[in-house]
This record gives sequence, C-alpha cells and structure tokens, in this order.
Amino acid sequence: MNETLRYRELMVSGSIDKAILHLGAPAAMAALLQAGFLVVDTFWLGRVGPVALAAASTAGFTMWLAQTLGEGAAAGSGSVLARAIGAEDQNGAVRSAAAGQTLSVWGSAIVSAIGLLVSHATFAFMGTDALVTTEGMKYMWIIFAGIPLYFLFVWLSAAYRAVGDAQTPLRLLALAAVVNLIADPILIFGLGPVPALGVAGAALATVASWIVATARGWVLLGRLGIRPRVFAFLRPPLDETLRALKVGLPLALEGALFSLIYILLTRVITDFGTPAVAALGIGHKLEVLNYFVCAGIGAAATTLVGQNLGAGESKRAIRSAWRALYLTCLPVGAVTILLVSFPDAAIGVFSNDGRVIALGSTYVLLVGMTQLFMAFEVVMLGAFAGVQWTAWPAVIVVGLTAIRVPLAMWLVARGWGVEAVWFAIASTTVVKGLILASLFGYRYGRG
Repeated sequence: MNETLRYRELMVSGSIDKAILHLGAPAAMAALLQAGFLVVDTFWLGRVGPVALAAASTAGFTMWLAQTLGEGAAAGSGSVLARAIGAEDQNGAVRSAAAGQTLSVWGSAIVSAIGLLVSHATFAFMGTDALVTTEGMKYMWIIFAGIPLYFLFVWLSAAYRAVGDAQTPLRLLALAAVVNLIADPILIFGLGPVPALGVAGAALATVASWIVATARGWVLLGRLGIRPRVFAFLRPPLDETLRALKVGLPLALEGALFSLIYILLTRVITDFGTPAVAALGIGHKLEVLNYFVCAGIGAAATTLVGQNLGAGESKRAIRSAWRALYLTCLPVGAVTILLVSFPDAAIGVFSNDGRVIALGSTYVLLVGMTQLFMAFEVVMLGAFAGVQWTAWPAVIVVGLTAIRVPLAMWLVARGWGVEAVWFAIASTTVVKGLILASLFGYRYGRG
C-alpha cells in the first residue's frame, strides 16, 4: 500500500474514536515534550544566575510569538494536505507538501529578518536593565537566525499528521528533546574544549535540536512519496500555497496576537506585586495538562475533518469534530474537578508562600471552572482548520482575548484586586468557547 495512504482507511471509514486517539494522544505527548524544552533551559540557566534566567525569559516572549507564526503556517498547509490525502490525490498531496515548504521558507525568512531588526527595541520596550538586555540580545539573535529550522520542523510534523501518522512527529520531537537535554549543560557551562557560553549556549542548544530533528524529518518524508524538491519553494504551486495561506495566516496571527495580549495583561498584574505574578505563573502551569490534551485532539480534528471532506464524507467529517470535542471534555473535566476540589493543595505544590497560595487558589477556582470552555475553543479551532474556514474564528478569538486587558483595567479602577484579571480571563474563555461551538454548529450542523 502506498505509504501516503497507509492511514487513510482508519481516517475515513474506521472507528472515529480510534482515529481521534490514534492522532490525538501522540500530539498531546508531543506538546508536553515541547514544554520540556523550557523546563530544561530554566533549570540550567537558573544555576547560571538571575540575569541569565531573566534574559532568556524576556527573550522567550518574542520566541513564543515567532513560533506561533510557524505553527499557524504549518496548520494551514496540513489542512490542505489532509484534504488531498482524503481525495486520494497523490499529485495534489505532493503539491500541498510543496506549498507547506514554501510557507515555511519564505514565512520564516520574513520573521527572522524582523526579529533581528527589532531585537533591541523589544528589550527597550520591556525596560530590562543593561546586563539582561545584553544577554537577552545574544539569545534572540541566535534563535531568530535559526527560526527557519523551527518553521521547517513544524511543517514536517504537520505533514505527517495530515497523512494520519502521529507517531513520527512525536519521535522527531523526542529526538530534539534528547539533543537539547545533552547540549544544554555542555554549551551553557562548557566542557573540555567547548567554552562556557551561558545564555547563548542555551539558544545554540535549542537551534541544534531543531537542526537534527528537521534533517531526520526531511529524510523520513521521502518514504511517503510527497517530499518536495529542495528548491521547490522558488516555484511554488500557486493554488495550494494560496489555500494554505488562507487557512494558516489567520491562525498564525491569532497565536501571535494572543502572546502580545498576554504581555499587556502581565503588565496589569505587576501592579499587584510579585505574589500576584507568581500566582498567575503557577495557574498557567496547572492549566498546561488540560491545554495539551485540547491541542492534541484539536490537531486530530484538523486531520480527520480534512481527510473526510476530501473523501466526500462530509457528515462523517462533522461527526468527527463533535466526537473529538466530547472525548476532550472527559479528561479535561476530570482534571478540572480535581483542581477546583483542592485549589490550595494544587498551588502549594509550587509555592509555600501564603499570599501566593491565596491568590493562586482564587485563580484556580475562577479560571479552573472554565476549562471545558477552553476545550470548546481549542478543538473547534482545529475543526475550523479542517474545513479551511479560519478567518472569522480567529477574529473572534483575538477580539475576545483582547477584551481581557481593558476589562481587567476597568474592574481594577472600580476597586477590584488581582481577581479582576482572573475574572477577565475566565469570563472571556467561557464566551469564546460558546461562540465557536455555536458557530460551528450553525454552519455545519451535527453531522
């Protein structure tokens, strides 16, 4: 059987639940591994000193923004490729893969150039001191010089998922994680002839992991028969590239603007002191498990919806989206019940400061109760990517997320404490989830 169509039968005619778990579980595990990169960097840089940690942390905001742009482009090309696989269109699949390569190369070139140009202005805006700025600039220059490799890596991962193979992206990310785990302490502290590079070493270790994983992914893609020519991006397939851009650009901008909004929201929180900032950070960590489950099954929904639509199975495509949402709500609901039942204990795992625990517990109770609605938002965004209609969903998500900043400021001006921020996050999460689920149901029905 053609390797490209190996998983197609499961996607378009097998058990929907089995297909969702086949795609979603590895994708969720891959997201956890991605988070592990930050944990490893933080662990080692914390031993260098607070300047190194602050430099990497502040530079990380722009790195996060750049990565979301790459992931959006990859989601767009993956959606177009999944549609071609579902239609058993081998030539269309090859063109769709070339479109993904094109967006990765040219998109990353633009992002890299802008990132290098605005690196100093970014640190000036954040108001970091001279030492943090100097070290952070080193980190940013290395990361943005290597960001094309990340764009290619997430494109390759999306291509594998589009054909129904979720194991290969997980293995590639595991390979990258191992490289980063080994290279980080060596490049940060030095070993033998390798000098101690500090913050720059952490950035180089990250880029090295992207190099290894991307090279391996490129080699393996050849086995599927859809690997484009090395320089295919110089003469891209126009139709597939434009369709991928139409799907991916709204998702990329949504992710980028989301990160910018959170930077502004953090500035509101800093007025309430370090314990409030710490509480927000811990709250986010507690949400990570739920979010990764949602993101993994959301990626599965993109592939399932896309392949089934390509196969002419429109009702099965829509049923797959709703079933994916249902299966997401089960584990997310279980974790939510656990967190809101023991909020103090959950925060206490990360801090023994009484003020942090008090503020964090309120966060868990308010935001934790909205986790099911976060599932609605993330999984439905994946489903919208599958049907290749993402512009208005992205506008809705960005608009309602942006409202968090003025809403929090308005409540603070009326005497609320940091709970104003928690309420702004929680309330908009509910509204976003309900609107996206209702919109999907209105446009496509229940299948």
